[in-house]
Amino acid sequence: NGAMGSFELLKHRPNMFASAVLICGGGNPKWAKEFAKSTPLWVAHGSDDDVVFPELSINMVKSIIEQGGSPKFTLYENVNHDSWFNVFRDPDFLNWIFEYSKN
Repeated sequence: NGAMGSFELLKHRPNMFASAVLICGGGNPKWAKEFAKSTPLWVAHGSDDDVVFPELSINMVKSIIEQGGSPKFTLYENVNHDSWFNVFRDPDFLNWIFEYSKN
């Protein structure tokens, strides 16, 4: 389930990961209260995704912010479901990932 499953995993285990990158996913916005403040998130989606609609990520990001989180959000214009290529090519990707660690 990719990012959808990852959102659900974060709901159940909010302190499991140092950070998470969730690409073209979504979930129940009510889950955000479980992990909004505990896990740094980068949520990314393609604007033209016709497999998982971008609104699912957008709604999760809005809910995370409402719950006190500050996710990084990237909406790649004119990109379909394969937005992971854009994320992995992003010059900030590795720096962002390695900025966080579990002690």
